Amino acid sequence: MGPQNKHVYSTVTPFENTPPTPRKLWNPSILRRLPWKGFGAMLGAIAAVSGAIVVLMLSDRRPTASWSLQPAVYLAIASTLANVFIHFALGQAICVAWWRRATQPTTKISDLHRHWNYGDSLWASLTSGRQMNVIALASVLVAIVPINGPFLQRASRVGLGKFVHDSPVQIQIAQQLPLGYTGIVASGRGRPYASFLTPEFKDVVNATNNLTPITIVSKGCAGECTTRVQGAGFTVDCAHSTVPFDIQPPEPASDGTFPASAFADILAFETLFDNTVADSATLKLDLQFKGTSDCAGSLEVRNCTFKAATVNYPVVINGNKTVIELAPGTTMSDDHVMHTIDGVDERMNPYRTTLGGFSKAFMDTYKSSASMGFKGAVRYRTITEGATASRYATLSSDSGQNGSAIDCSIFYGDPTEDLIQAVRSMMFRTAVAASNASDAQTVSAQDMVTVPVYQSHYLYLGVAIVFTALAWLATLPVFIGWWHVGRNVSMSPIETAKAFSAPMLQHSDPNANVDELMKEVGERPIRYGAVAYNNAARLDALQMYYPGHVRVPGRGQTFIG
Repeated sequence: MGPQNKHVYSTVTPFENTPPTPRKLWNPSILRRLPWKGFGAMLGAIAAVSGAIVVLMLSDRRPTASWSLQPAVYLAIASTLANVFIHFALGQAICVAWWRRATQPTTKISDLHRHWNYGDSLWASLTSGRQMNVIALASVLVAIVPINGPFLQRASRVGLGKFVHDSPVQIQIAQQLPLGYTGIVASGRGRPYASFLTPEFKDVVNATNNLTPITIVSKGCAGECTTRVQGAGFTVDCAHSTVPFDIQPPEPASDGTFPASAFADILAFETLFDNTVADSATLKLDLQFKGTSDCAGSLEVRNCTFKAATVNYPVVINGNKTVIELAPGTTMSDDHVMHTIDGVDERMNPYRTTLGGFSKAFMDTYKSSASMGFKGAVRYRTITEGATASRYATLSSDSGQNGSAIDCSIFYGDPTEDLIQAVRSMMFRTAVAASNASDAQTVSAQDMVTVPVYQSHYLYLGVAIVFTALAWLATLPVFIGWWHVGRNVSMSPIETAKAFSAPMLQHSDPNANVDELMKEVGERPIRYGAVAYNNAARLDALQMYYPGHVRVPGRGQTFIG
């Protein structure tokens, strides 16, 4: 058997048995007892949440390159600070609430234990049941408040944003087409019509028909630039007139026959491009169409003359792809005419034409006609040539169905604006293709660049604020009653032991705060263990006491209270 623990008894009195003297005053006060640290932490939580809001507002739609640290880092710091502040504030509030409860006349020791336990143990708060109080509720809400962190970090993401700034852009576009640029004449000196397209203009026409993007030589455009550039173009002047028509079935003669004039056709639709004037600056468009479903009325006639000019085009440049296009939704009326160009007699060079290639290209593409007339027993007949007439024709919904014959109700839309736009688009493309380094011009453009930006999602911010606000609001009422406590208090075991009249703390100021207590009793020696209670009966107590009176408790030993 090992050595037995022996009782150690001492007759030494640890402290002089002198009566205490009154020292500090019990002084309840709203301001003097205000838990400054706790309320400061509450304000700190508000400041942290406000900082998160400011970060999201400042970073929203801002380029990622403008932030050395991601907003998510600042948001993580803000959420951590808010949570730390609220946890600290709750600890201060529980301290006030514990001492406030201790001063109540109906308080039980179990009440004080619950106040401490709910503040110390989440499990105790969750299982408080009917004993739930404001401290238990606040402890639960403060325990789950860190959930605001993931929501705050989700509140800032990276997306794409557009930014516009002024930028000087250098671009090449010819302001006048070279003489004889578009067509090759093979019809003789007297009739300078283009029989073929020049190789360079043929590439332009093919690119137009294939809708190939227009590549451009430019500098200075980093994104999508909108501006105006001077280039070779057209002015247009259209004359409107009408021609009467009547293809109503006539009354047959007595022998049932119709006069020959009854079978005459009308041109219900026709488009023609012409460059008959022997100069380098004029192009003509003539068209006619039946714009009514009636069998008699007026044919619409348009005679448009295009005059070569230098115009200011509204354009959009894609700097990433180095392509250019006319600004969407614009027409020839949006082009600012700088000056018209006087033509040169192209009979000086009988083998080349400047605008004849346009006439040739548009005739090949858009020349079309539709003749219509009464044909007796078969009623009406319409013969079309070219695709344009069919594109603009409008027939009745039952035409050709159930044996229904085509009648004179066919009518045609006005192709004028579309054809003018086609001329404009091809001339712009030609001006770009015909340019060289001497045609470079510098213009001021609105450069819209697409860059990665931070995007703030305020729904996630709102959820994070809700969790934080619930914890904050639950903590606030725990402070209630601080003005009833007469000194600054803490949950130090020394201060609470003093309140329970611990023997080792006798003769110290009972109204001292923990710092003052430490000055008074901090150097007193102490030990926890078995203390002789009754020498004769050899009974021990288990407590903190003067080391000379304390020994190690024995295994299986019992103690008195």
